[in-house]
Amino acid sequence: MYEGNKPHGTMKKRLNDKVLKRGDVILTTSDAGISKLIRATTISPISHAMLYVDHCSVIDATGDGVHSANTQRLFFEPHNAVFVLRVEGGLDPATAVKICNYVRERVGSEYATWEAGRAWQGLGKKGTPKQFCSRLVAQAYAANGFNLVKNTDFCTPKKLLKSAKLVEIADPTVEVTDEEYRAWQIHPNGLDMMRQSTNHILNGARNIDKSIQHLSDVDTLVLEHSEYDEAVLQLYIESGFLHVWKTDHEINPWHYDGQLMEDVGSRNYDDVRWYCESTLSEGSRTDNRYAANAKVYQHYQSMRPRKTIAMLMAFYQMLAEQHARRLDIAENWLKRHP
Repeated sequence: MYEGNKPHGTMKKRLNDKVLKRGDVILTTSDAGISKLIRATTISPISHAMLYVDHCSVIDATGDGVHSANTQRLFFEPHNAVFVLRVEGGLDPATAVKICNYVRERVGSEYATWEAGRAWQGLGKKGTPKQFCSRLVAQAYAANGFNLVKNTDFCTPKKLLKSAKLVEIADPTVEVTDEEYRAWQIHPNGLDMMRQSTNHILNGARNIDKSIQHLSDVDTLVLEHSEYDEAVLQLYIESGFLHVWKTDHEINPWHYDGQLMEDVGSRNYDDVRWYCESTLSEGSRTDNRYAANAKVYQHYQSMRPRKTIAMLMAFYQMLAEQHARRLDIAENWLKRHP
């Protein structure tokens, strides 16, 4: 099971998005001290777990909580073990979406440092709502009928690696040129901005209610306590949360402009084709999570009107339109280049 992780040179490597599918379990390691400790404690080649949720995007739990990361920015040394695991036979699209939505709904949750330590030591029975990497992945699958391990609350990356229900996917990584690596170091990081803004909102909300873990808890706070509506609204405004989406427009304007996509495609045909095909992968048209979020907030607003809820409803309606436009542009490019 450990093929595909032997170093081929001195260049760094990153995940191979061309073999990844929504719902894949990604297991990695690094040269960091905590990674070495976890590997030594669990007697395993890996120390971290992530879930692939969308085009070039993973969600994982780290010391900063549960957040998204761009796979194109995750670099590993040649000797670092990296595995991509998938349920044998694959997931049907609807189930994959549900598994990914499970972790999306927990973005912002606090990291369970003490509980993670107990898992590494083979201890622990029932966990708290806080998260650590392998717990998040195992719970997402368990919530949708796949018990990858015996104890989802206190499992380790090693137990996911050894799960009889997962099979290893070949060619999990690709080498990264020095030029590509340097380019990403100066590239704006929209997901990092989202992480910071989300944490700002949650930290502010936790000053009101310490039990809050993720943004849906903040929704509940506002809905049940109208006196906090204005304060939470200000947290969203000052965090920058409402403007992070603009970063992708700045980095990848061709995703949203048909003529620009033609220009980029004339120089990088294969990359644009892969982008369009992966963007339009099965489920993308029917799984507009922004539209789904907008409907939820519309329902909330009809029941208990709040300034924060109205703002979020309009925000997700706008994102839904942007997402639909991106799909239209990708689809039209493929029609022009069959």
